[in-house]
Amino acid sequence: MRQRLIVVHVACICLTAWTAHAQDRPFVFSLTTAPESSKPQVLVDYDVGVGARAFHNDTENGPEHRIGVQASLGRWTVVGRVGLASVAGAYQSSQQGEVLFSVLTQQSSGVALAMGGGVLREAGGVDVALARVIAGREYDQWRLHGNVLFQKPLAADRDAIDLITSVGWARRLNTAVSLGIEGIGEDLEGFWDQAEAEGGARLLIGPSLHVAPSGRAWQLSVAGGPMFHPSNTGRSSGAIRDLPPTTRTLGYALRASVSAHF
Repeated sequence: MRQRLIVVHVACICLTAWTAHAQDRPFVFSLTTAPESSKPQVLVDYDVGVGARAFHNDTENGPEHRIGVQASLGRWTVVGRVGLASVAGAYQSSQQGEVLFSVLTQQSSGVALAMGGGVLREAGGVDVALARVIAGREYDQWRLHGNVLFQKPLAADRDAIDLITSVGWARRLNTAVSLGIEGIGEDLEGFWDQAEAEGGARLLIGPSLHVAPSGRAWQLSVAGGPMFHPSNTGRSSGAIRDLPPTTRTLGYALRASVSAHF
């Protein structure tokens, strides 16, 4: 309960500290940066997922709930997230922070490109260094965005580098609703590393829905579908992942995000 109150308090501080223009989160698995602006922009989101089994190694563990704040000013974007997961009847938390810089903007080049990094502290106490590349292209009726994320766990029993990629394509049906496809690949080094610490590569591709009514502060994004586990190294760890660490070759996963801009 105390951890929940801390999360809510942090979110409230972030909201009152900024006066923002609208910012969008069109995809669940990919981060996107806001258009360049001289005024600060803030997006607060809550997301949770379900899958073929719990999102952690123990069958009694529940999926991770996340509260995030994304704040942008000019070409700079700061992302903060706190995750909560029920483990054997108690709550464990993770914390993540990243700073991103937009090298290219949609207005100047037609393509958005941002790079940056940060630190993730997992619920199990392992610190992970992060490096992220974000790219995207938007037109009047459709958008395409993707991320490449490199993770460097600072623990001897983990991989030297973890590779996670995601991509999302969406077409606007009207001013409020977009339909598309999202895909994510986690621990892709499992394709060539037989000792991969998280159990091998996992892939998901499926439909996505984004609802952002004009003039409203809230928006909803949902994505999910079949999950493939083509390689299995027989190992597992406490690494935080969007896809369940199942040993099954085929499963499913669904993730939803509710966001608000201020």
